[in-house]
Amino acid sequence: MERRRNRLEVLAQVTAHNYDLALCYGEVSKQQKQTIQIEDPERTLERLGGDLNDERVLRYQKGMTLIEVAHRLEGSLRWGLRAAVASRERPGMFQIWHVLEDARCETRLGASLPGTRKNFREFIRPALEEAERLHAMGELSLFFQVQWGLYLVGAGHEPGMRTTKPGGFKTDWFDPLVLDFLDDLSPAIKRAARAESPREAYAAAEEIYAAIREHLPDELLSQALQELEIPEVPEEALERAEEQDASDAGEDTEELFSAEAREEDADSEEEPVELTAEELAALGHWASPWFEREGHSKDVHPSAVRADEGTIFIPPEGKAEEYQAVVDNASSQIKVLAWRLTQIIEERKYTRYSGSFRSGKLNMAKLWKQRLGKYHLFHRREDPERLDISFTLLVDESGSMNRESKYLAAREATVFFAEVLDRVEVPFEVIGYSTESSEAAMAAALGHVPAFKYRHIRHSPLQHRIYKAFDEPFQNIKNRLVNIYPRFNNWDEEHLQFAYRRLIQRPEAEKVIIITSDGQPNGDATHLIETVHRLGKLGVRVVGVGVVDPFVEQIYPNFIVVQHLDQLAEELVAILRRELLKGGEEAVAW
Repeated sequence: MERRRNRLEVLAQVTAHNYDLALCYGEVSKQQKQTIQIEDPERTLERLGGDLNDERVLRYQKGMTLIEVAHRLEGSLRWGLRAAVASRERPGMFQIWHVLEDARCETRLGASLPGTRKNFREFIRPALEEAERLHAMGELSLFFQVQWGLYLVGAGHEPGMRTTKPGGFKTDWFDPLVLDFLDDLSPAIKRAARAESPREAYAAAEEIYAAIREHLPDELLSQALQELEIPEVPEEALERAEEQDASDAGEDTEELFSAEAREEDADSEEEPVELTAEELAALGHWASPWFEREGHSKDVHPSAVRADEGTIFIPPEGKAEEYQAVVDNASSQIKVLAWRLTQIIEERKYTRYSGSFRSGKLNMAKLWKQRLGKYHLFHRREDPERLDISFTLLVDESGSMNRESKYLAAREATVFFAEVLDRVEVPFEVIGYSTESSEAAMAAALGHVPAFKYRHIRHSPLQHRIYKAFDEPFQNIKNRLVNIYPRFNNWDEEHLQFAYRRLIQRPEAEKVIIITSDGQPNGDATHLIETVHRLGKLGVRVVGVGVVDPFVEQIYPNFIVVQHLDQLAEELVAILRRELLKGGEEAVAW
């Protein structure tokens, strides 16, 4: 591996005309001033299979090295920051800019070094083949098809062709709608790919982004944007960028520019965004969820206020085969949990006495109360044939659930819970929650700039997708659950209160909310923690199911952190058995 690294380092140095440039294996998104990082060969072999000496593996690694060199030569990094900042208000802008900039950098390097083109093709081929596979499974949205189309057109390929040309791409799987759209955009795409500077390319990316937002159907677009990974920009960098008006930022700093770019920058009077080398290195790296607990106030902008009925949406019917695939994946765990819950029901069927009455069986433990003039000293026999309980399944559909595809785990967990509750004939409903649009975008639209200073204000209306209502037969609507996706932001305390207001109308004596999320609340987490405590006082049991990240440990007294679905059954049974077999606390008024 060291011999291969040396060969790739020489390739990078010769291409960049910089013989101080080093190359190492590591986190691809964390590029440094004088070091290029590329994917570890072991991970490459996991992705491609075969042997390190295979020709396609070598070309893949060369292509990965060359694209990083090209970005460095073209001065792309600062514009990556600008696109990342823009994505806070215009979701998807970073992704559109990124594919166009990739195509531009490849085009320009390929023009000066024609031999590099075959390496770029082999670098992108595995990802393109994966996109084709996802498309065949119905899992590639129109937005992501458009992304691929932008890259292919910009890099000189033609989407929609079944090519027989050696080394070419098979792209006949694109939807006709996307192909027509790409034809209309072709002049702007080619202008971006042939731009002399990142500034021109970014302007073309903004034009293309506006066209996408205008022409793609709203429902399909919003469904696709929720799946985007959001690039991390360090908070300190964002604050300085927004305060200095990042939209007017100039080209890259001198050390990140080619000679031509430095000459162009010398004539610019625009104030650059000041970033440290560490912040620049972190650009593009995906963040862990942010968690704040400082006791800050919480406000709702008047334009974001909606009655509960105005926040409700009914999701469309999903694909039966997709739902069945999730069930098949969890079938053994579903059977185990259903059996264990049945055991709990049987255990509660033993002769029990409860309540406070003026007649019945004397409760000796309460006899002392007659001295206080309280005569409800009797309890009566219970004869439960089933659990006198109802459940609400709350599912986080915020944008952070897209990181590490956490929404897929949340979807599986929700299907898992729903199937079990249906089998033991317990009433339940399923609610997905997020906001109507991006908080950052709405804050900017309302004049709250920079947006990070107004994190304590909810600017966007809430949305609640009722995947299953209490009165709906589960078998009739179960396929809706495959529509669980990341969307925009979340204010968990308000969504919990929404669920409580619906749940409290149920006649069952006991009520449980199971909330599945990554634990990342928007705004200050103090309000969520206080709400969970309050619901407990009201007699509603709340169980937090954390997906991948352990933030639920800081919020919910009863919690499970889930990496894999097979962890759920045993841990959930332990919590439910303890909660359902003990007496409930007295409820108090909200």
